[in-house]
Amino acid sequence: MLALSAEMAAEGAMLIERVLPAEPSGFRQWDHYPNGDAIDPNSTARWFYHAHPPEQRGSNEHGHFHIFLPLSALVGVEPLHRPEKDDAVEVVHVVGLNFDCDGLPTTWMAVNQWVTDEYLMPAEAIIARLDRLVLDDAGIDKGIDKVGRWLTHALRYSRPDIEAILRERDAKLATIDPRDRAYEILSTRNFALD
Repeated sequence: MLALSAEMAAEGAMLIERVLPAEPSGFRQWDHYPNGDAIDPNSTARWFYHAHPPEQRGSNEHGHFHIFLPLSALVGVEPLHRPEKDDAVEVVHVVGLNFDCDGLPTTWMAVNQWVTDEYLMPAEAIIARLDRLVLDDAGIDKGIDKVGRWLTHALRYSRPDIEAILRERDAKLATIDPRDRAYEILSTRNFALD
């Protein structure tokens, strides 16, 4: 992860800069970057980056990645909740990763089901499949596969934190409705390097 960060810096474009439009005026809140998401051709796991309006994010938050496993990775597991849309993408949200305005990762987060309108799967089922969450070639068709490789390393490095927030998410979901918009982020952990 650190070696990739150094490599990207030497090339003159850090992680977030590789994802966003070249012209700052081309960046729009809520849009997914890259367009169509970055999908790994082998694992079919995916990610996208986006930002909320300033009044809906932390004071120094720029935006965040959403990271998904394909629904096919959880065949045979009964969802805790299904998407409302009939044409919903067949994905399972694993975790989000916030970045600050300096382009540095700050916090991992688990969100409520309505946020991504995906197949909400039990934490233990997701945890059992985290090794399948490989994003190494996600974005290779868009020339941004280094971002996917960086995310794969970050997920491996932070696995204990990701497992913890998924379990905390499920504990919170046991007390609320997954469609209740009063609850958006259900659990967080700081992104920290030892």
